Amino acid sequence: MKLNSLKNNVTLSASIFVTIFTVSGCATAPNVATNLDKENFEQYFAAGNVTVYQDESELPGKVKLLGLVEGDSCKMKANDKPANAIDARTMARERAAALQANAVVFTSCTIIEDQQCLEMMVCYGKAFQIHAD
Repeated sequence: MKLNSLKNNVTLSASIFVTIFTVSGCATAPNVATNLDKENFEQYFAAGNVTVYQDESELPGKVKLLGLVEGDSCKMKANDKPANAIDARTMARERAAALQANAVVFTSCTIIEDQQCLEMMVCYGKAFQIHAD
């Protein structure tokens, strides 16, 4: 009687084992979507390719004015961090990079009133492309 019970347990275990491996063998790897693509990295680090100069007289080599840029920093809720020039200038540098600029000269940063923000800082600048001599 014990021998039959043992054979049944072994047979059942083997059947379960074979079934699990058969089913898992047909399974495919999960399809994972991420935002890890080259374009996202280029956009994220774009501001790092734009050098900030204090004055247009500091710009080396031949320069071409590509346009005006601005960036803002918004404090939407009372417990948010204050609007600040660092974030506003970073946004402006990202916008300068989108114009293919590699330099920016900021002309001003100011706090302005805005309907959506408790506090908003905006920084204005000029985007330049510097060419090596």
